[in-house]
Amino acid sequence: MNRIILALLVIATLFSVPASADAFSQLELVVDDFNMNADSVPGPINSLLGNENILAVIDMDDGSTLALKIVTEDMFITEFSITDSEGSDFTPSLMVYTDEGVVSQLLDSEDPLSVFLDAYDSGGLTIEAVGIVNKVTLSVGNIMLKLSQLLGFV
Repeated sequence: MNRIILALLVIATLFSVPASADAFSQLELVVDDFNMNADSVPGPINSLLGNENILAVIDMDDGSTLALKIVTEDMFITEFSITDSEGSDFTPSLMVYTDEGVVSQLLDSEDPLSVFLDAYDSGGLTIEAVGIVNKVTLSVGNIMLKLSQLLGFV
């Protein structure tokens, strides 16, 4: 169960970034903080989430869209950049969709895991896998998450 919680924290951390292109320089600090703790992720989580091309699409309050390219290698974020919302400059393995309000809540929260779970359960944050293997992995993760929530582990 600790692995599931850690995986959720990793995903929440990926979204704990300012959702404004004007504040992009602050993203480097978040990435650096994330990378400083990446080596403490257990091997099974690293094998599931450690090598991904993630397209994160954030609907901004002003009607625009902020799309982020997040590349992880052995759980370290090796690339974090603004991209187009179709991710045409790379092939994502995971696609994450949310809005500026959810990102703001994650940033401001004392308990980002609860904010993440609430947004995920309500559909305010969705994760889609690309490819059959990634879809199976995500489906198993979703089942484990629901079971963990039912049992009160998360």
